[in-house]
Amino acid sequence: MANFAYYNITTSAATTISAIDQPKPTSITVCNTDASGDDCKVDLFIDNSDSSSTIYILHDVVIPSGCTLILEQPEIDFDTTVYALKFKIFTVASSQQADVKITY
Repeated sequence: MANFAYYNITTSAATTISAIDQPKPTSITVCNTDASGDDCKVDLFIDNSDSSSTIYILHDVVIPSGCTLILEQPEIDFDTTVYALKFKIFTVASSQQADVKITY
């Protein structure tokens, strides 16, 4: 049976959405839920425990208003004993937000 984690990201700070030693994600869904209709620019990356090794899965990717991006294996395959999965939205307006669902 699949497990899920849900995040509503409204900050431009990097948010850890899958910590080190959590199960390996099988899919990630990112939905631009900006109320004003703005596009969202996002990063999705893996980072080791001391942030000395950052590897981008998505970098400066624009998700149009009202659209959803779905990532599956092998795009999100990484060593969960070494890396945490992080998400960052580049806020251009106070209404900028994205919903993220992770399936394990």
